[in-house]
Amino acid sequence: MRVRLRALSLACLLVLPAGAAAAHHIDPFEAVQEIFETFRKNNDYPETRAMFSRLLRDAAHDGKLDADFGIVYAMYSDLTRYDGNPAFALQLADEGLALLLNAPQPDEDMKNSLLVSRAYALAELGRYQEAIDSVTITAVWMGERFSPKHRADLEAAAKTWAEAAGADGAQLPSAVQLSIDLLEKAEEAYRQNDTQTAIMLASRGMLPEGTNLKRIDVAYQNARAHRALGMAYAFEGRRELAMSALRRAADLLSVEPWDGRSKARLIPAITEDRDTWNLPWSIFSEIAGQAALAGQLQLSIAALDTAEDFAVSQENRFSVLSQRAALALGQDDFDAAQKTFADAEAQARASGDALNAALARYGGAVVTLQAGGGEPDGADGNAVLEAAAAYADMPGATPQNAENVLTTAIRMVVDKTGSTAGTMPYARRALELFRQRQQAVADYDAAQESSRRTGRRFLEMFISGAYEEMHPPPAPAP
Repeated sequence: MRVRLRALSLACLLVLPAGAAAAHHIDPFEAVQEIFETFRKNNDYPETRAMFSRLLRDAAHDGKLDADFGIVYAMYSDLTRYDGNPAFALQLADEGLALLLNAPQPDEDMKNSLLVSRAYALAELGRYQEAIDSVTITAVWMGERFSPKHRADLEAAAKTWAEAAGADGAQLPSAVQLSIDLLEKAEEAYRQNDTQTAIMLASRGMLPEGTNLKRIDVAYQNARAHRALGMAYAFEGRRELAMSALRRAADLLSVEPWDGRSKARLIPAITEDRDTWNLPWSIFSEIAGQAALAGQLQLSIAALDTAEDFAVSQENRFSVLSQRAALALGQDDFDAAQKTFADAEAQARASGDALNAALARYGGAVVTLQAGGGEPDGADGNAVLEAAAAYADMPGATPQNAENVLTTAIRMVVDKTGSTAGTMPYARRALELFRQRQQAVADYDAAQESSRRTGRRFLEMFISGAYEEMHPPPAPAP
């Protein structure tokens, strides 16, 4: 009984010192304290489980729980495991992590509390390697957050699990190696459009600061983690969260917090090691793109200036040129934009990159359209649509990129000319790509909603164009 109470108390210990009052009609911290006291007095598992279940049911508003309810899941998971149901305990821990990691600023204490609960459930299910992976980084964090004894106790549990694995050969990786493994899995999940898993793994892959781990290892791995979070949030359309994560990644690699107005000065461990350059390139390039979308031109230019120093591949250098052309277009500097797109196309052709050459031609057609008068049924609009279709038909064009180029082209032509004439064949192709992408992200609610949201304007145009095609205006009287 004492061991069980001590473990339940740990969940409280991990979060209650923060003293945050929940912005909710039920305060989860007060509720779990009441449940804990009831269990300590009665030692009645069915009664306590019922209290937890009722709390989660009654606390939801608009069908959702606040992230502070992660502590409820942690304690409910521990209690369920003690009552002999580790499978349900694991489910509760995972649900708590999913709730927590969708918050704008996930609480590290809660996250680690849930990871401990998750690890013990996994171990009781015989999934020893997963249990070890769940607590290896958390143990380092607990040593810094509480005491070396807390770290030693958790690491001792992990060693016990490795021994219990026997012939299965569970391994005890270092915290840094586990971070590397988790972030590689997060990046692969992102490539598969599984942003929920990417966010979960990236969060777990962060290393605690202020420990005996090497500072450069912590900075590099945590920058990777924040980059993965930023990319996943951007894919889901959560741009503020994306920019926050990416700016944090930039700061981790910088000598001092980056002001976003001038080139960032990165730490020597990065600037002097070309093998690391893809990380700052991707972080600052993504910031440049996100800032341009938000109309933050100064931030976009500063980020692009920084990214350019680390653009070692032909693909990266092409991207710099394309982004600079887009910035010039955004400032209505049509001559500069046209020249930069032409340079990008020539560079891509010279390197045998037909896909990016097609993308640059499309960019040049867009500049011509925007610089023109916007005549309905004009050649400039047709050129943009044809260039977009040519890119979408390239073997290397991903469905997402092809859809984006086609829908953007249609929006630009309709917005510029005020007419949907001639756009419908391209719109049908884009709509089919949209449907394919919805199916690809069918299991990921946030990504699917983002896809629907970004496609809404296009769908409005598609419906309008289809109606006009089916109901053409009457011919003028002779």
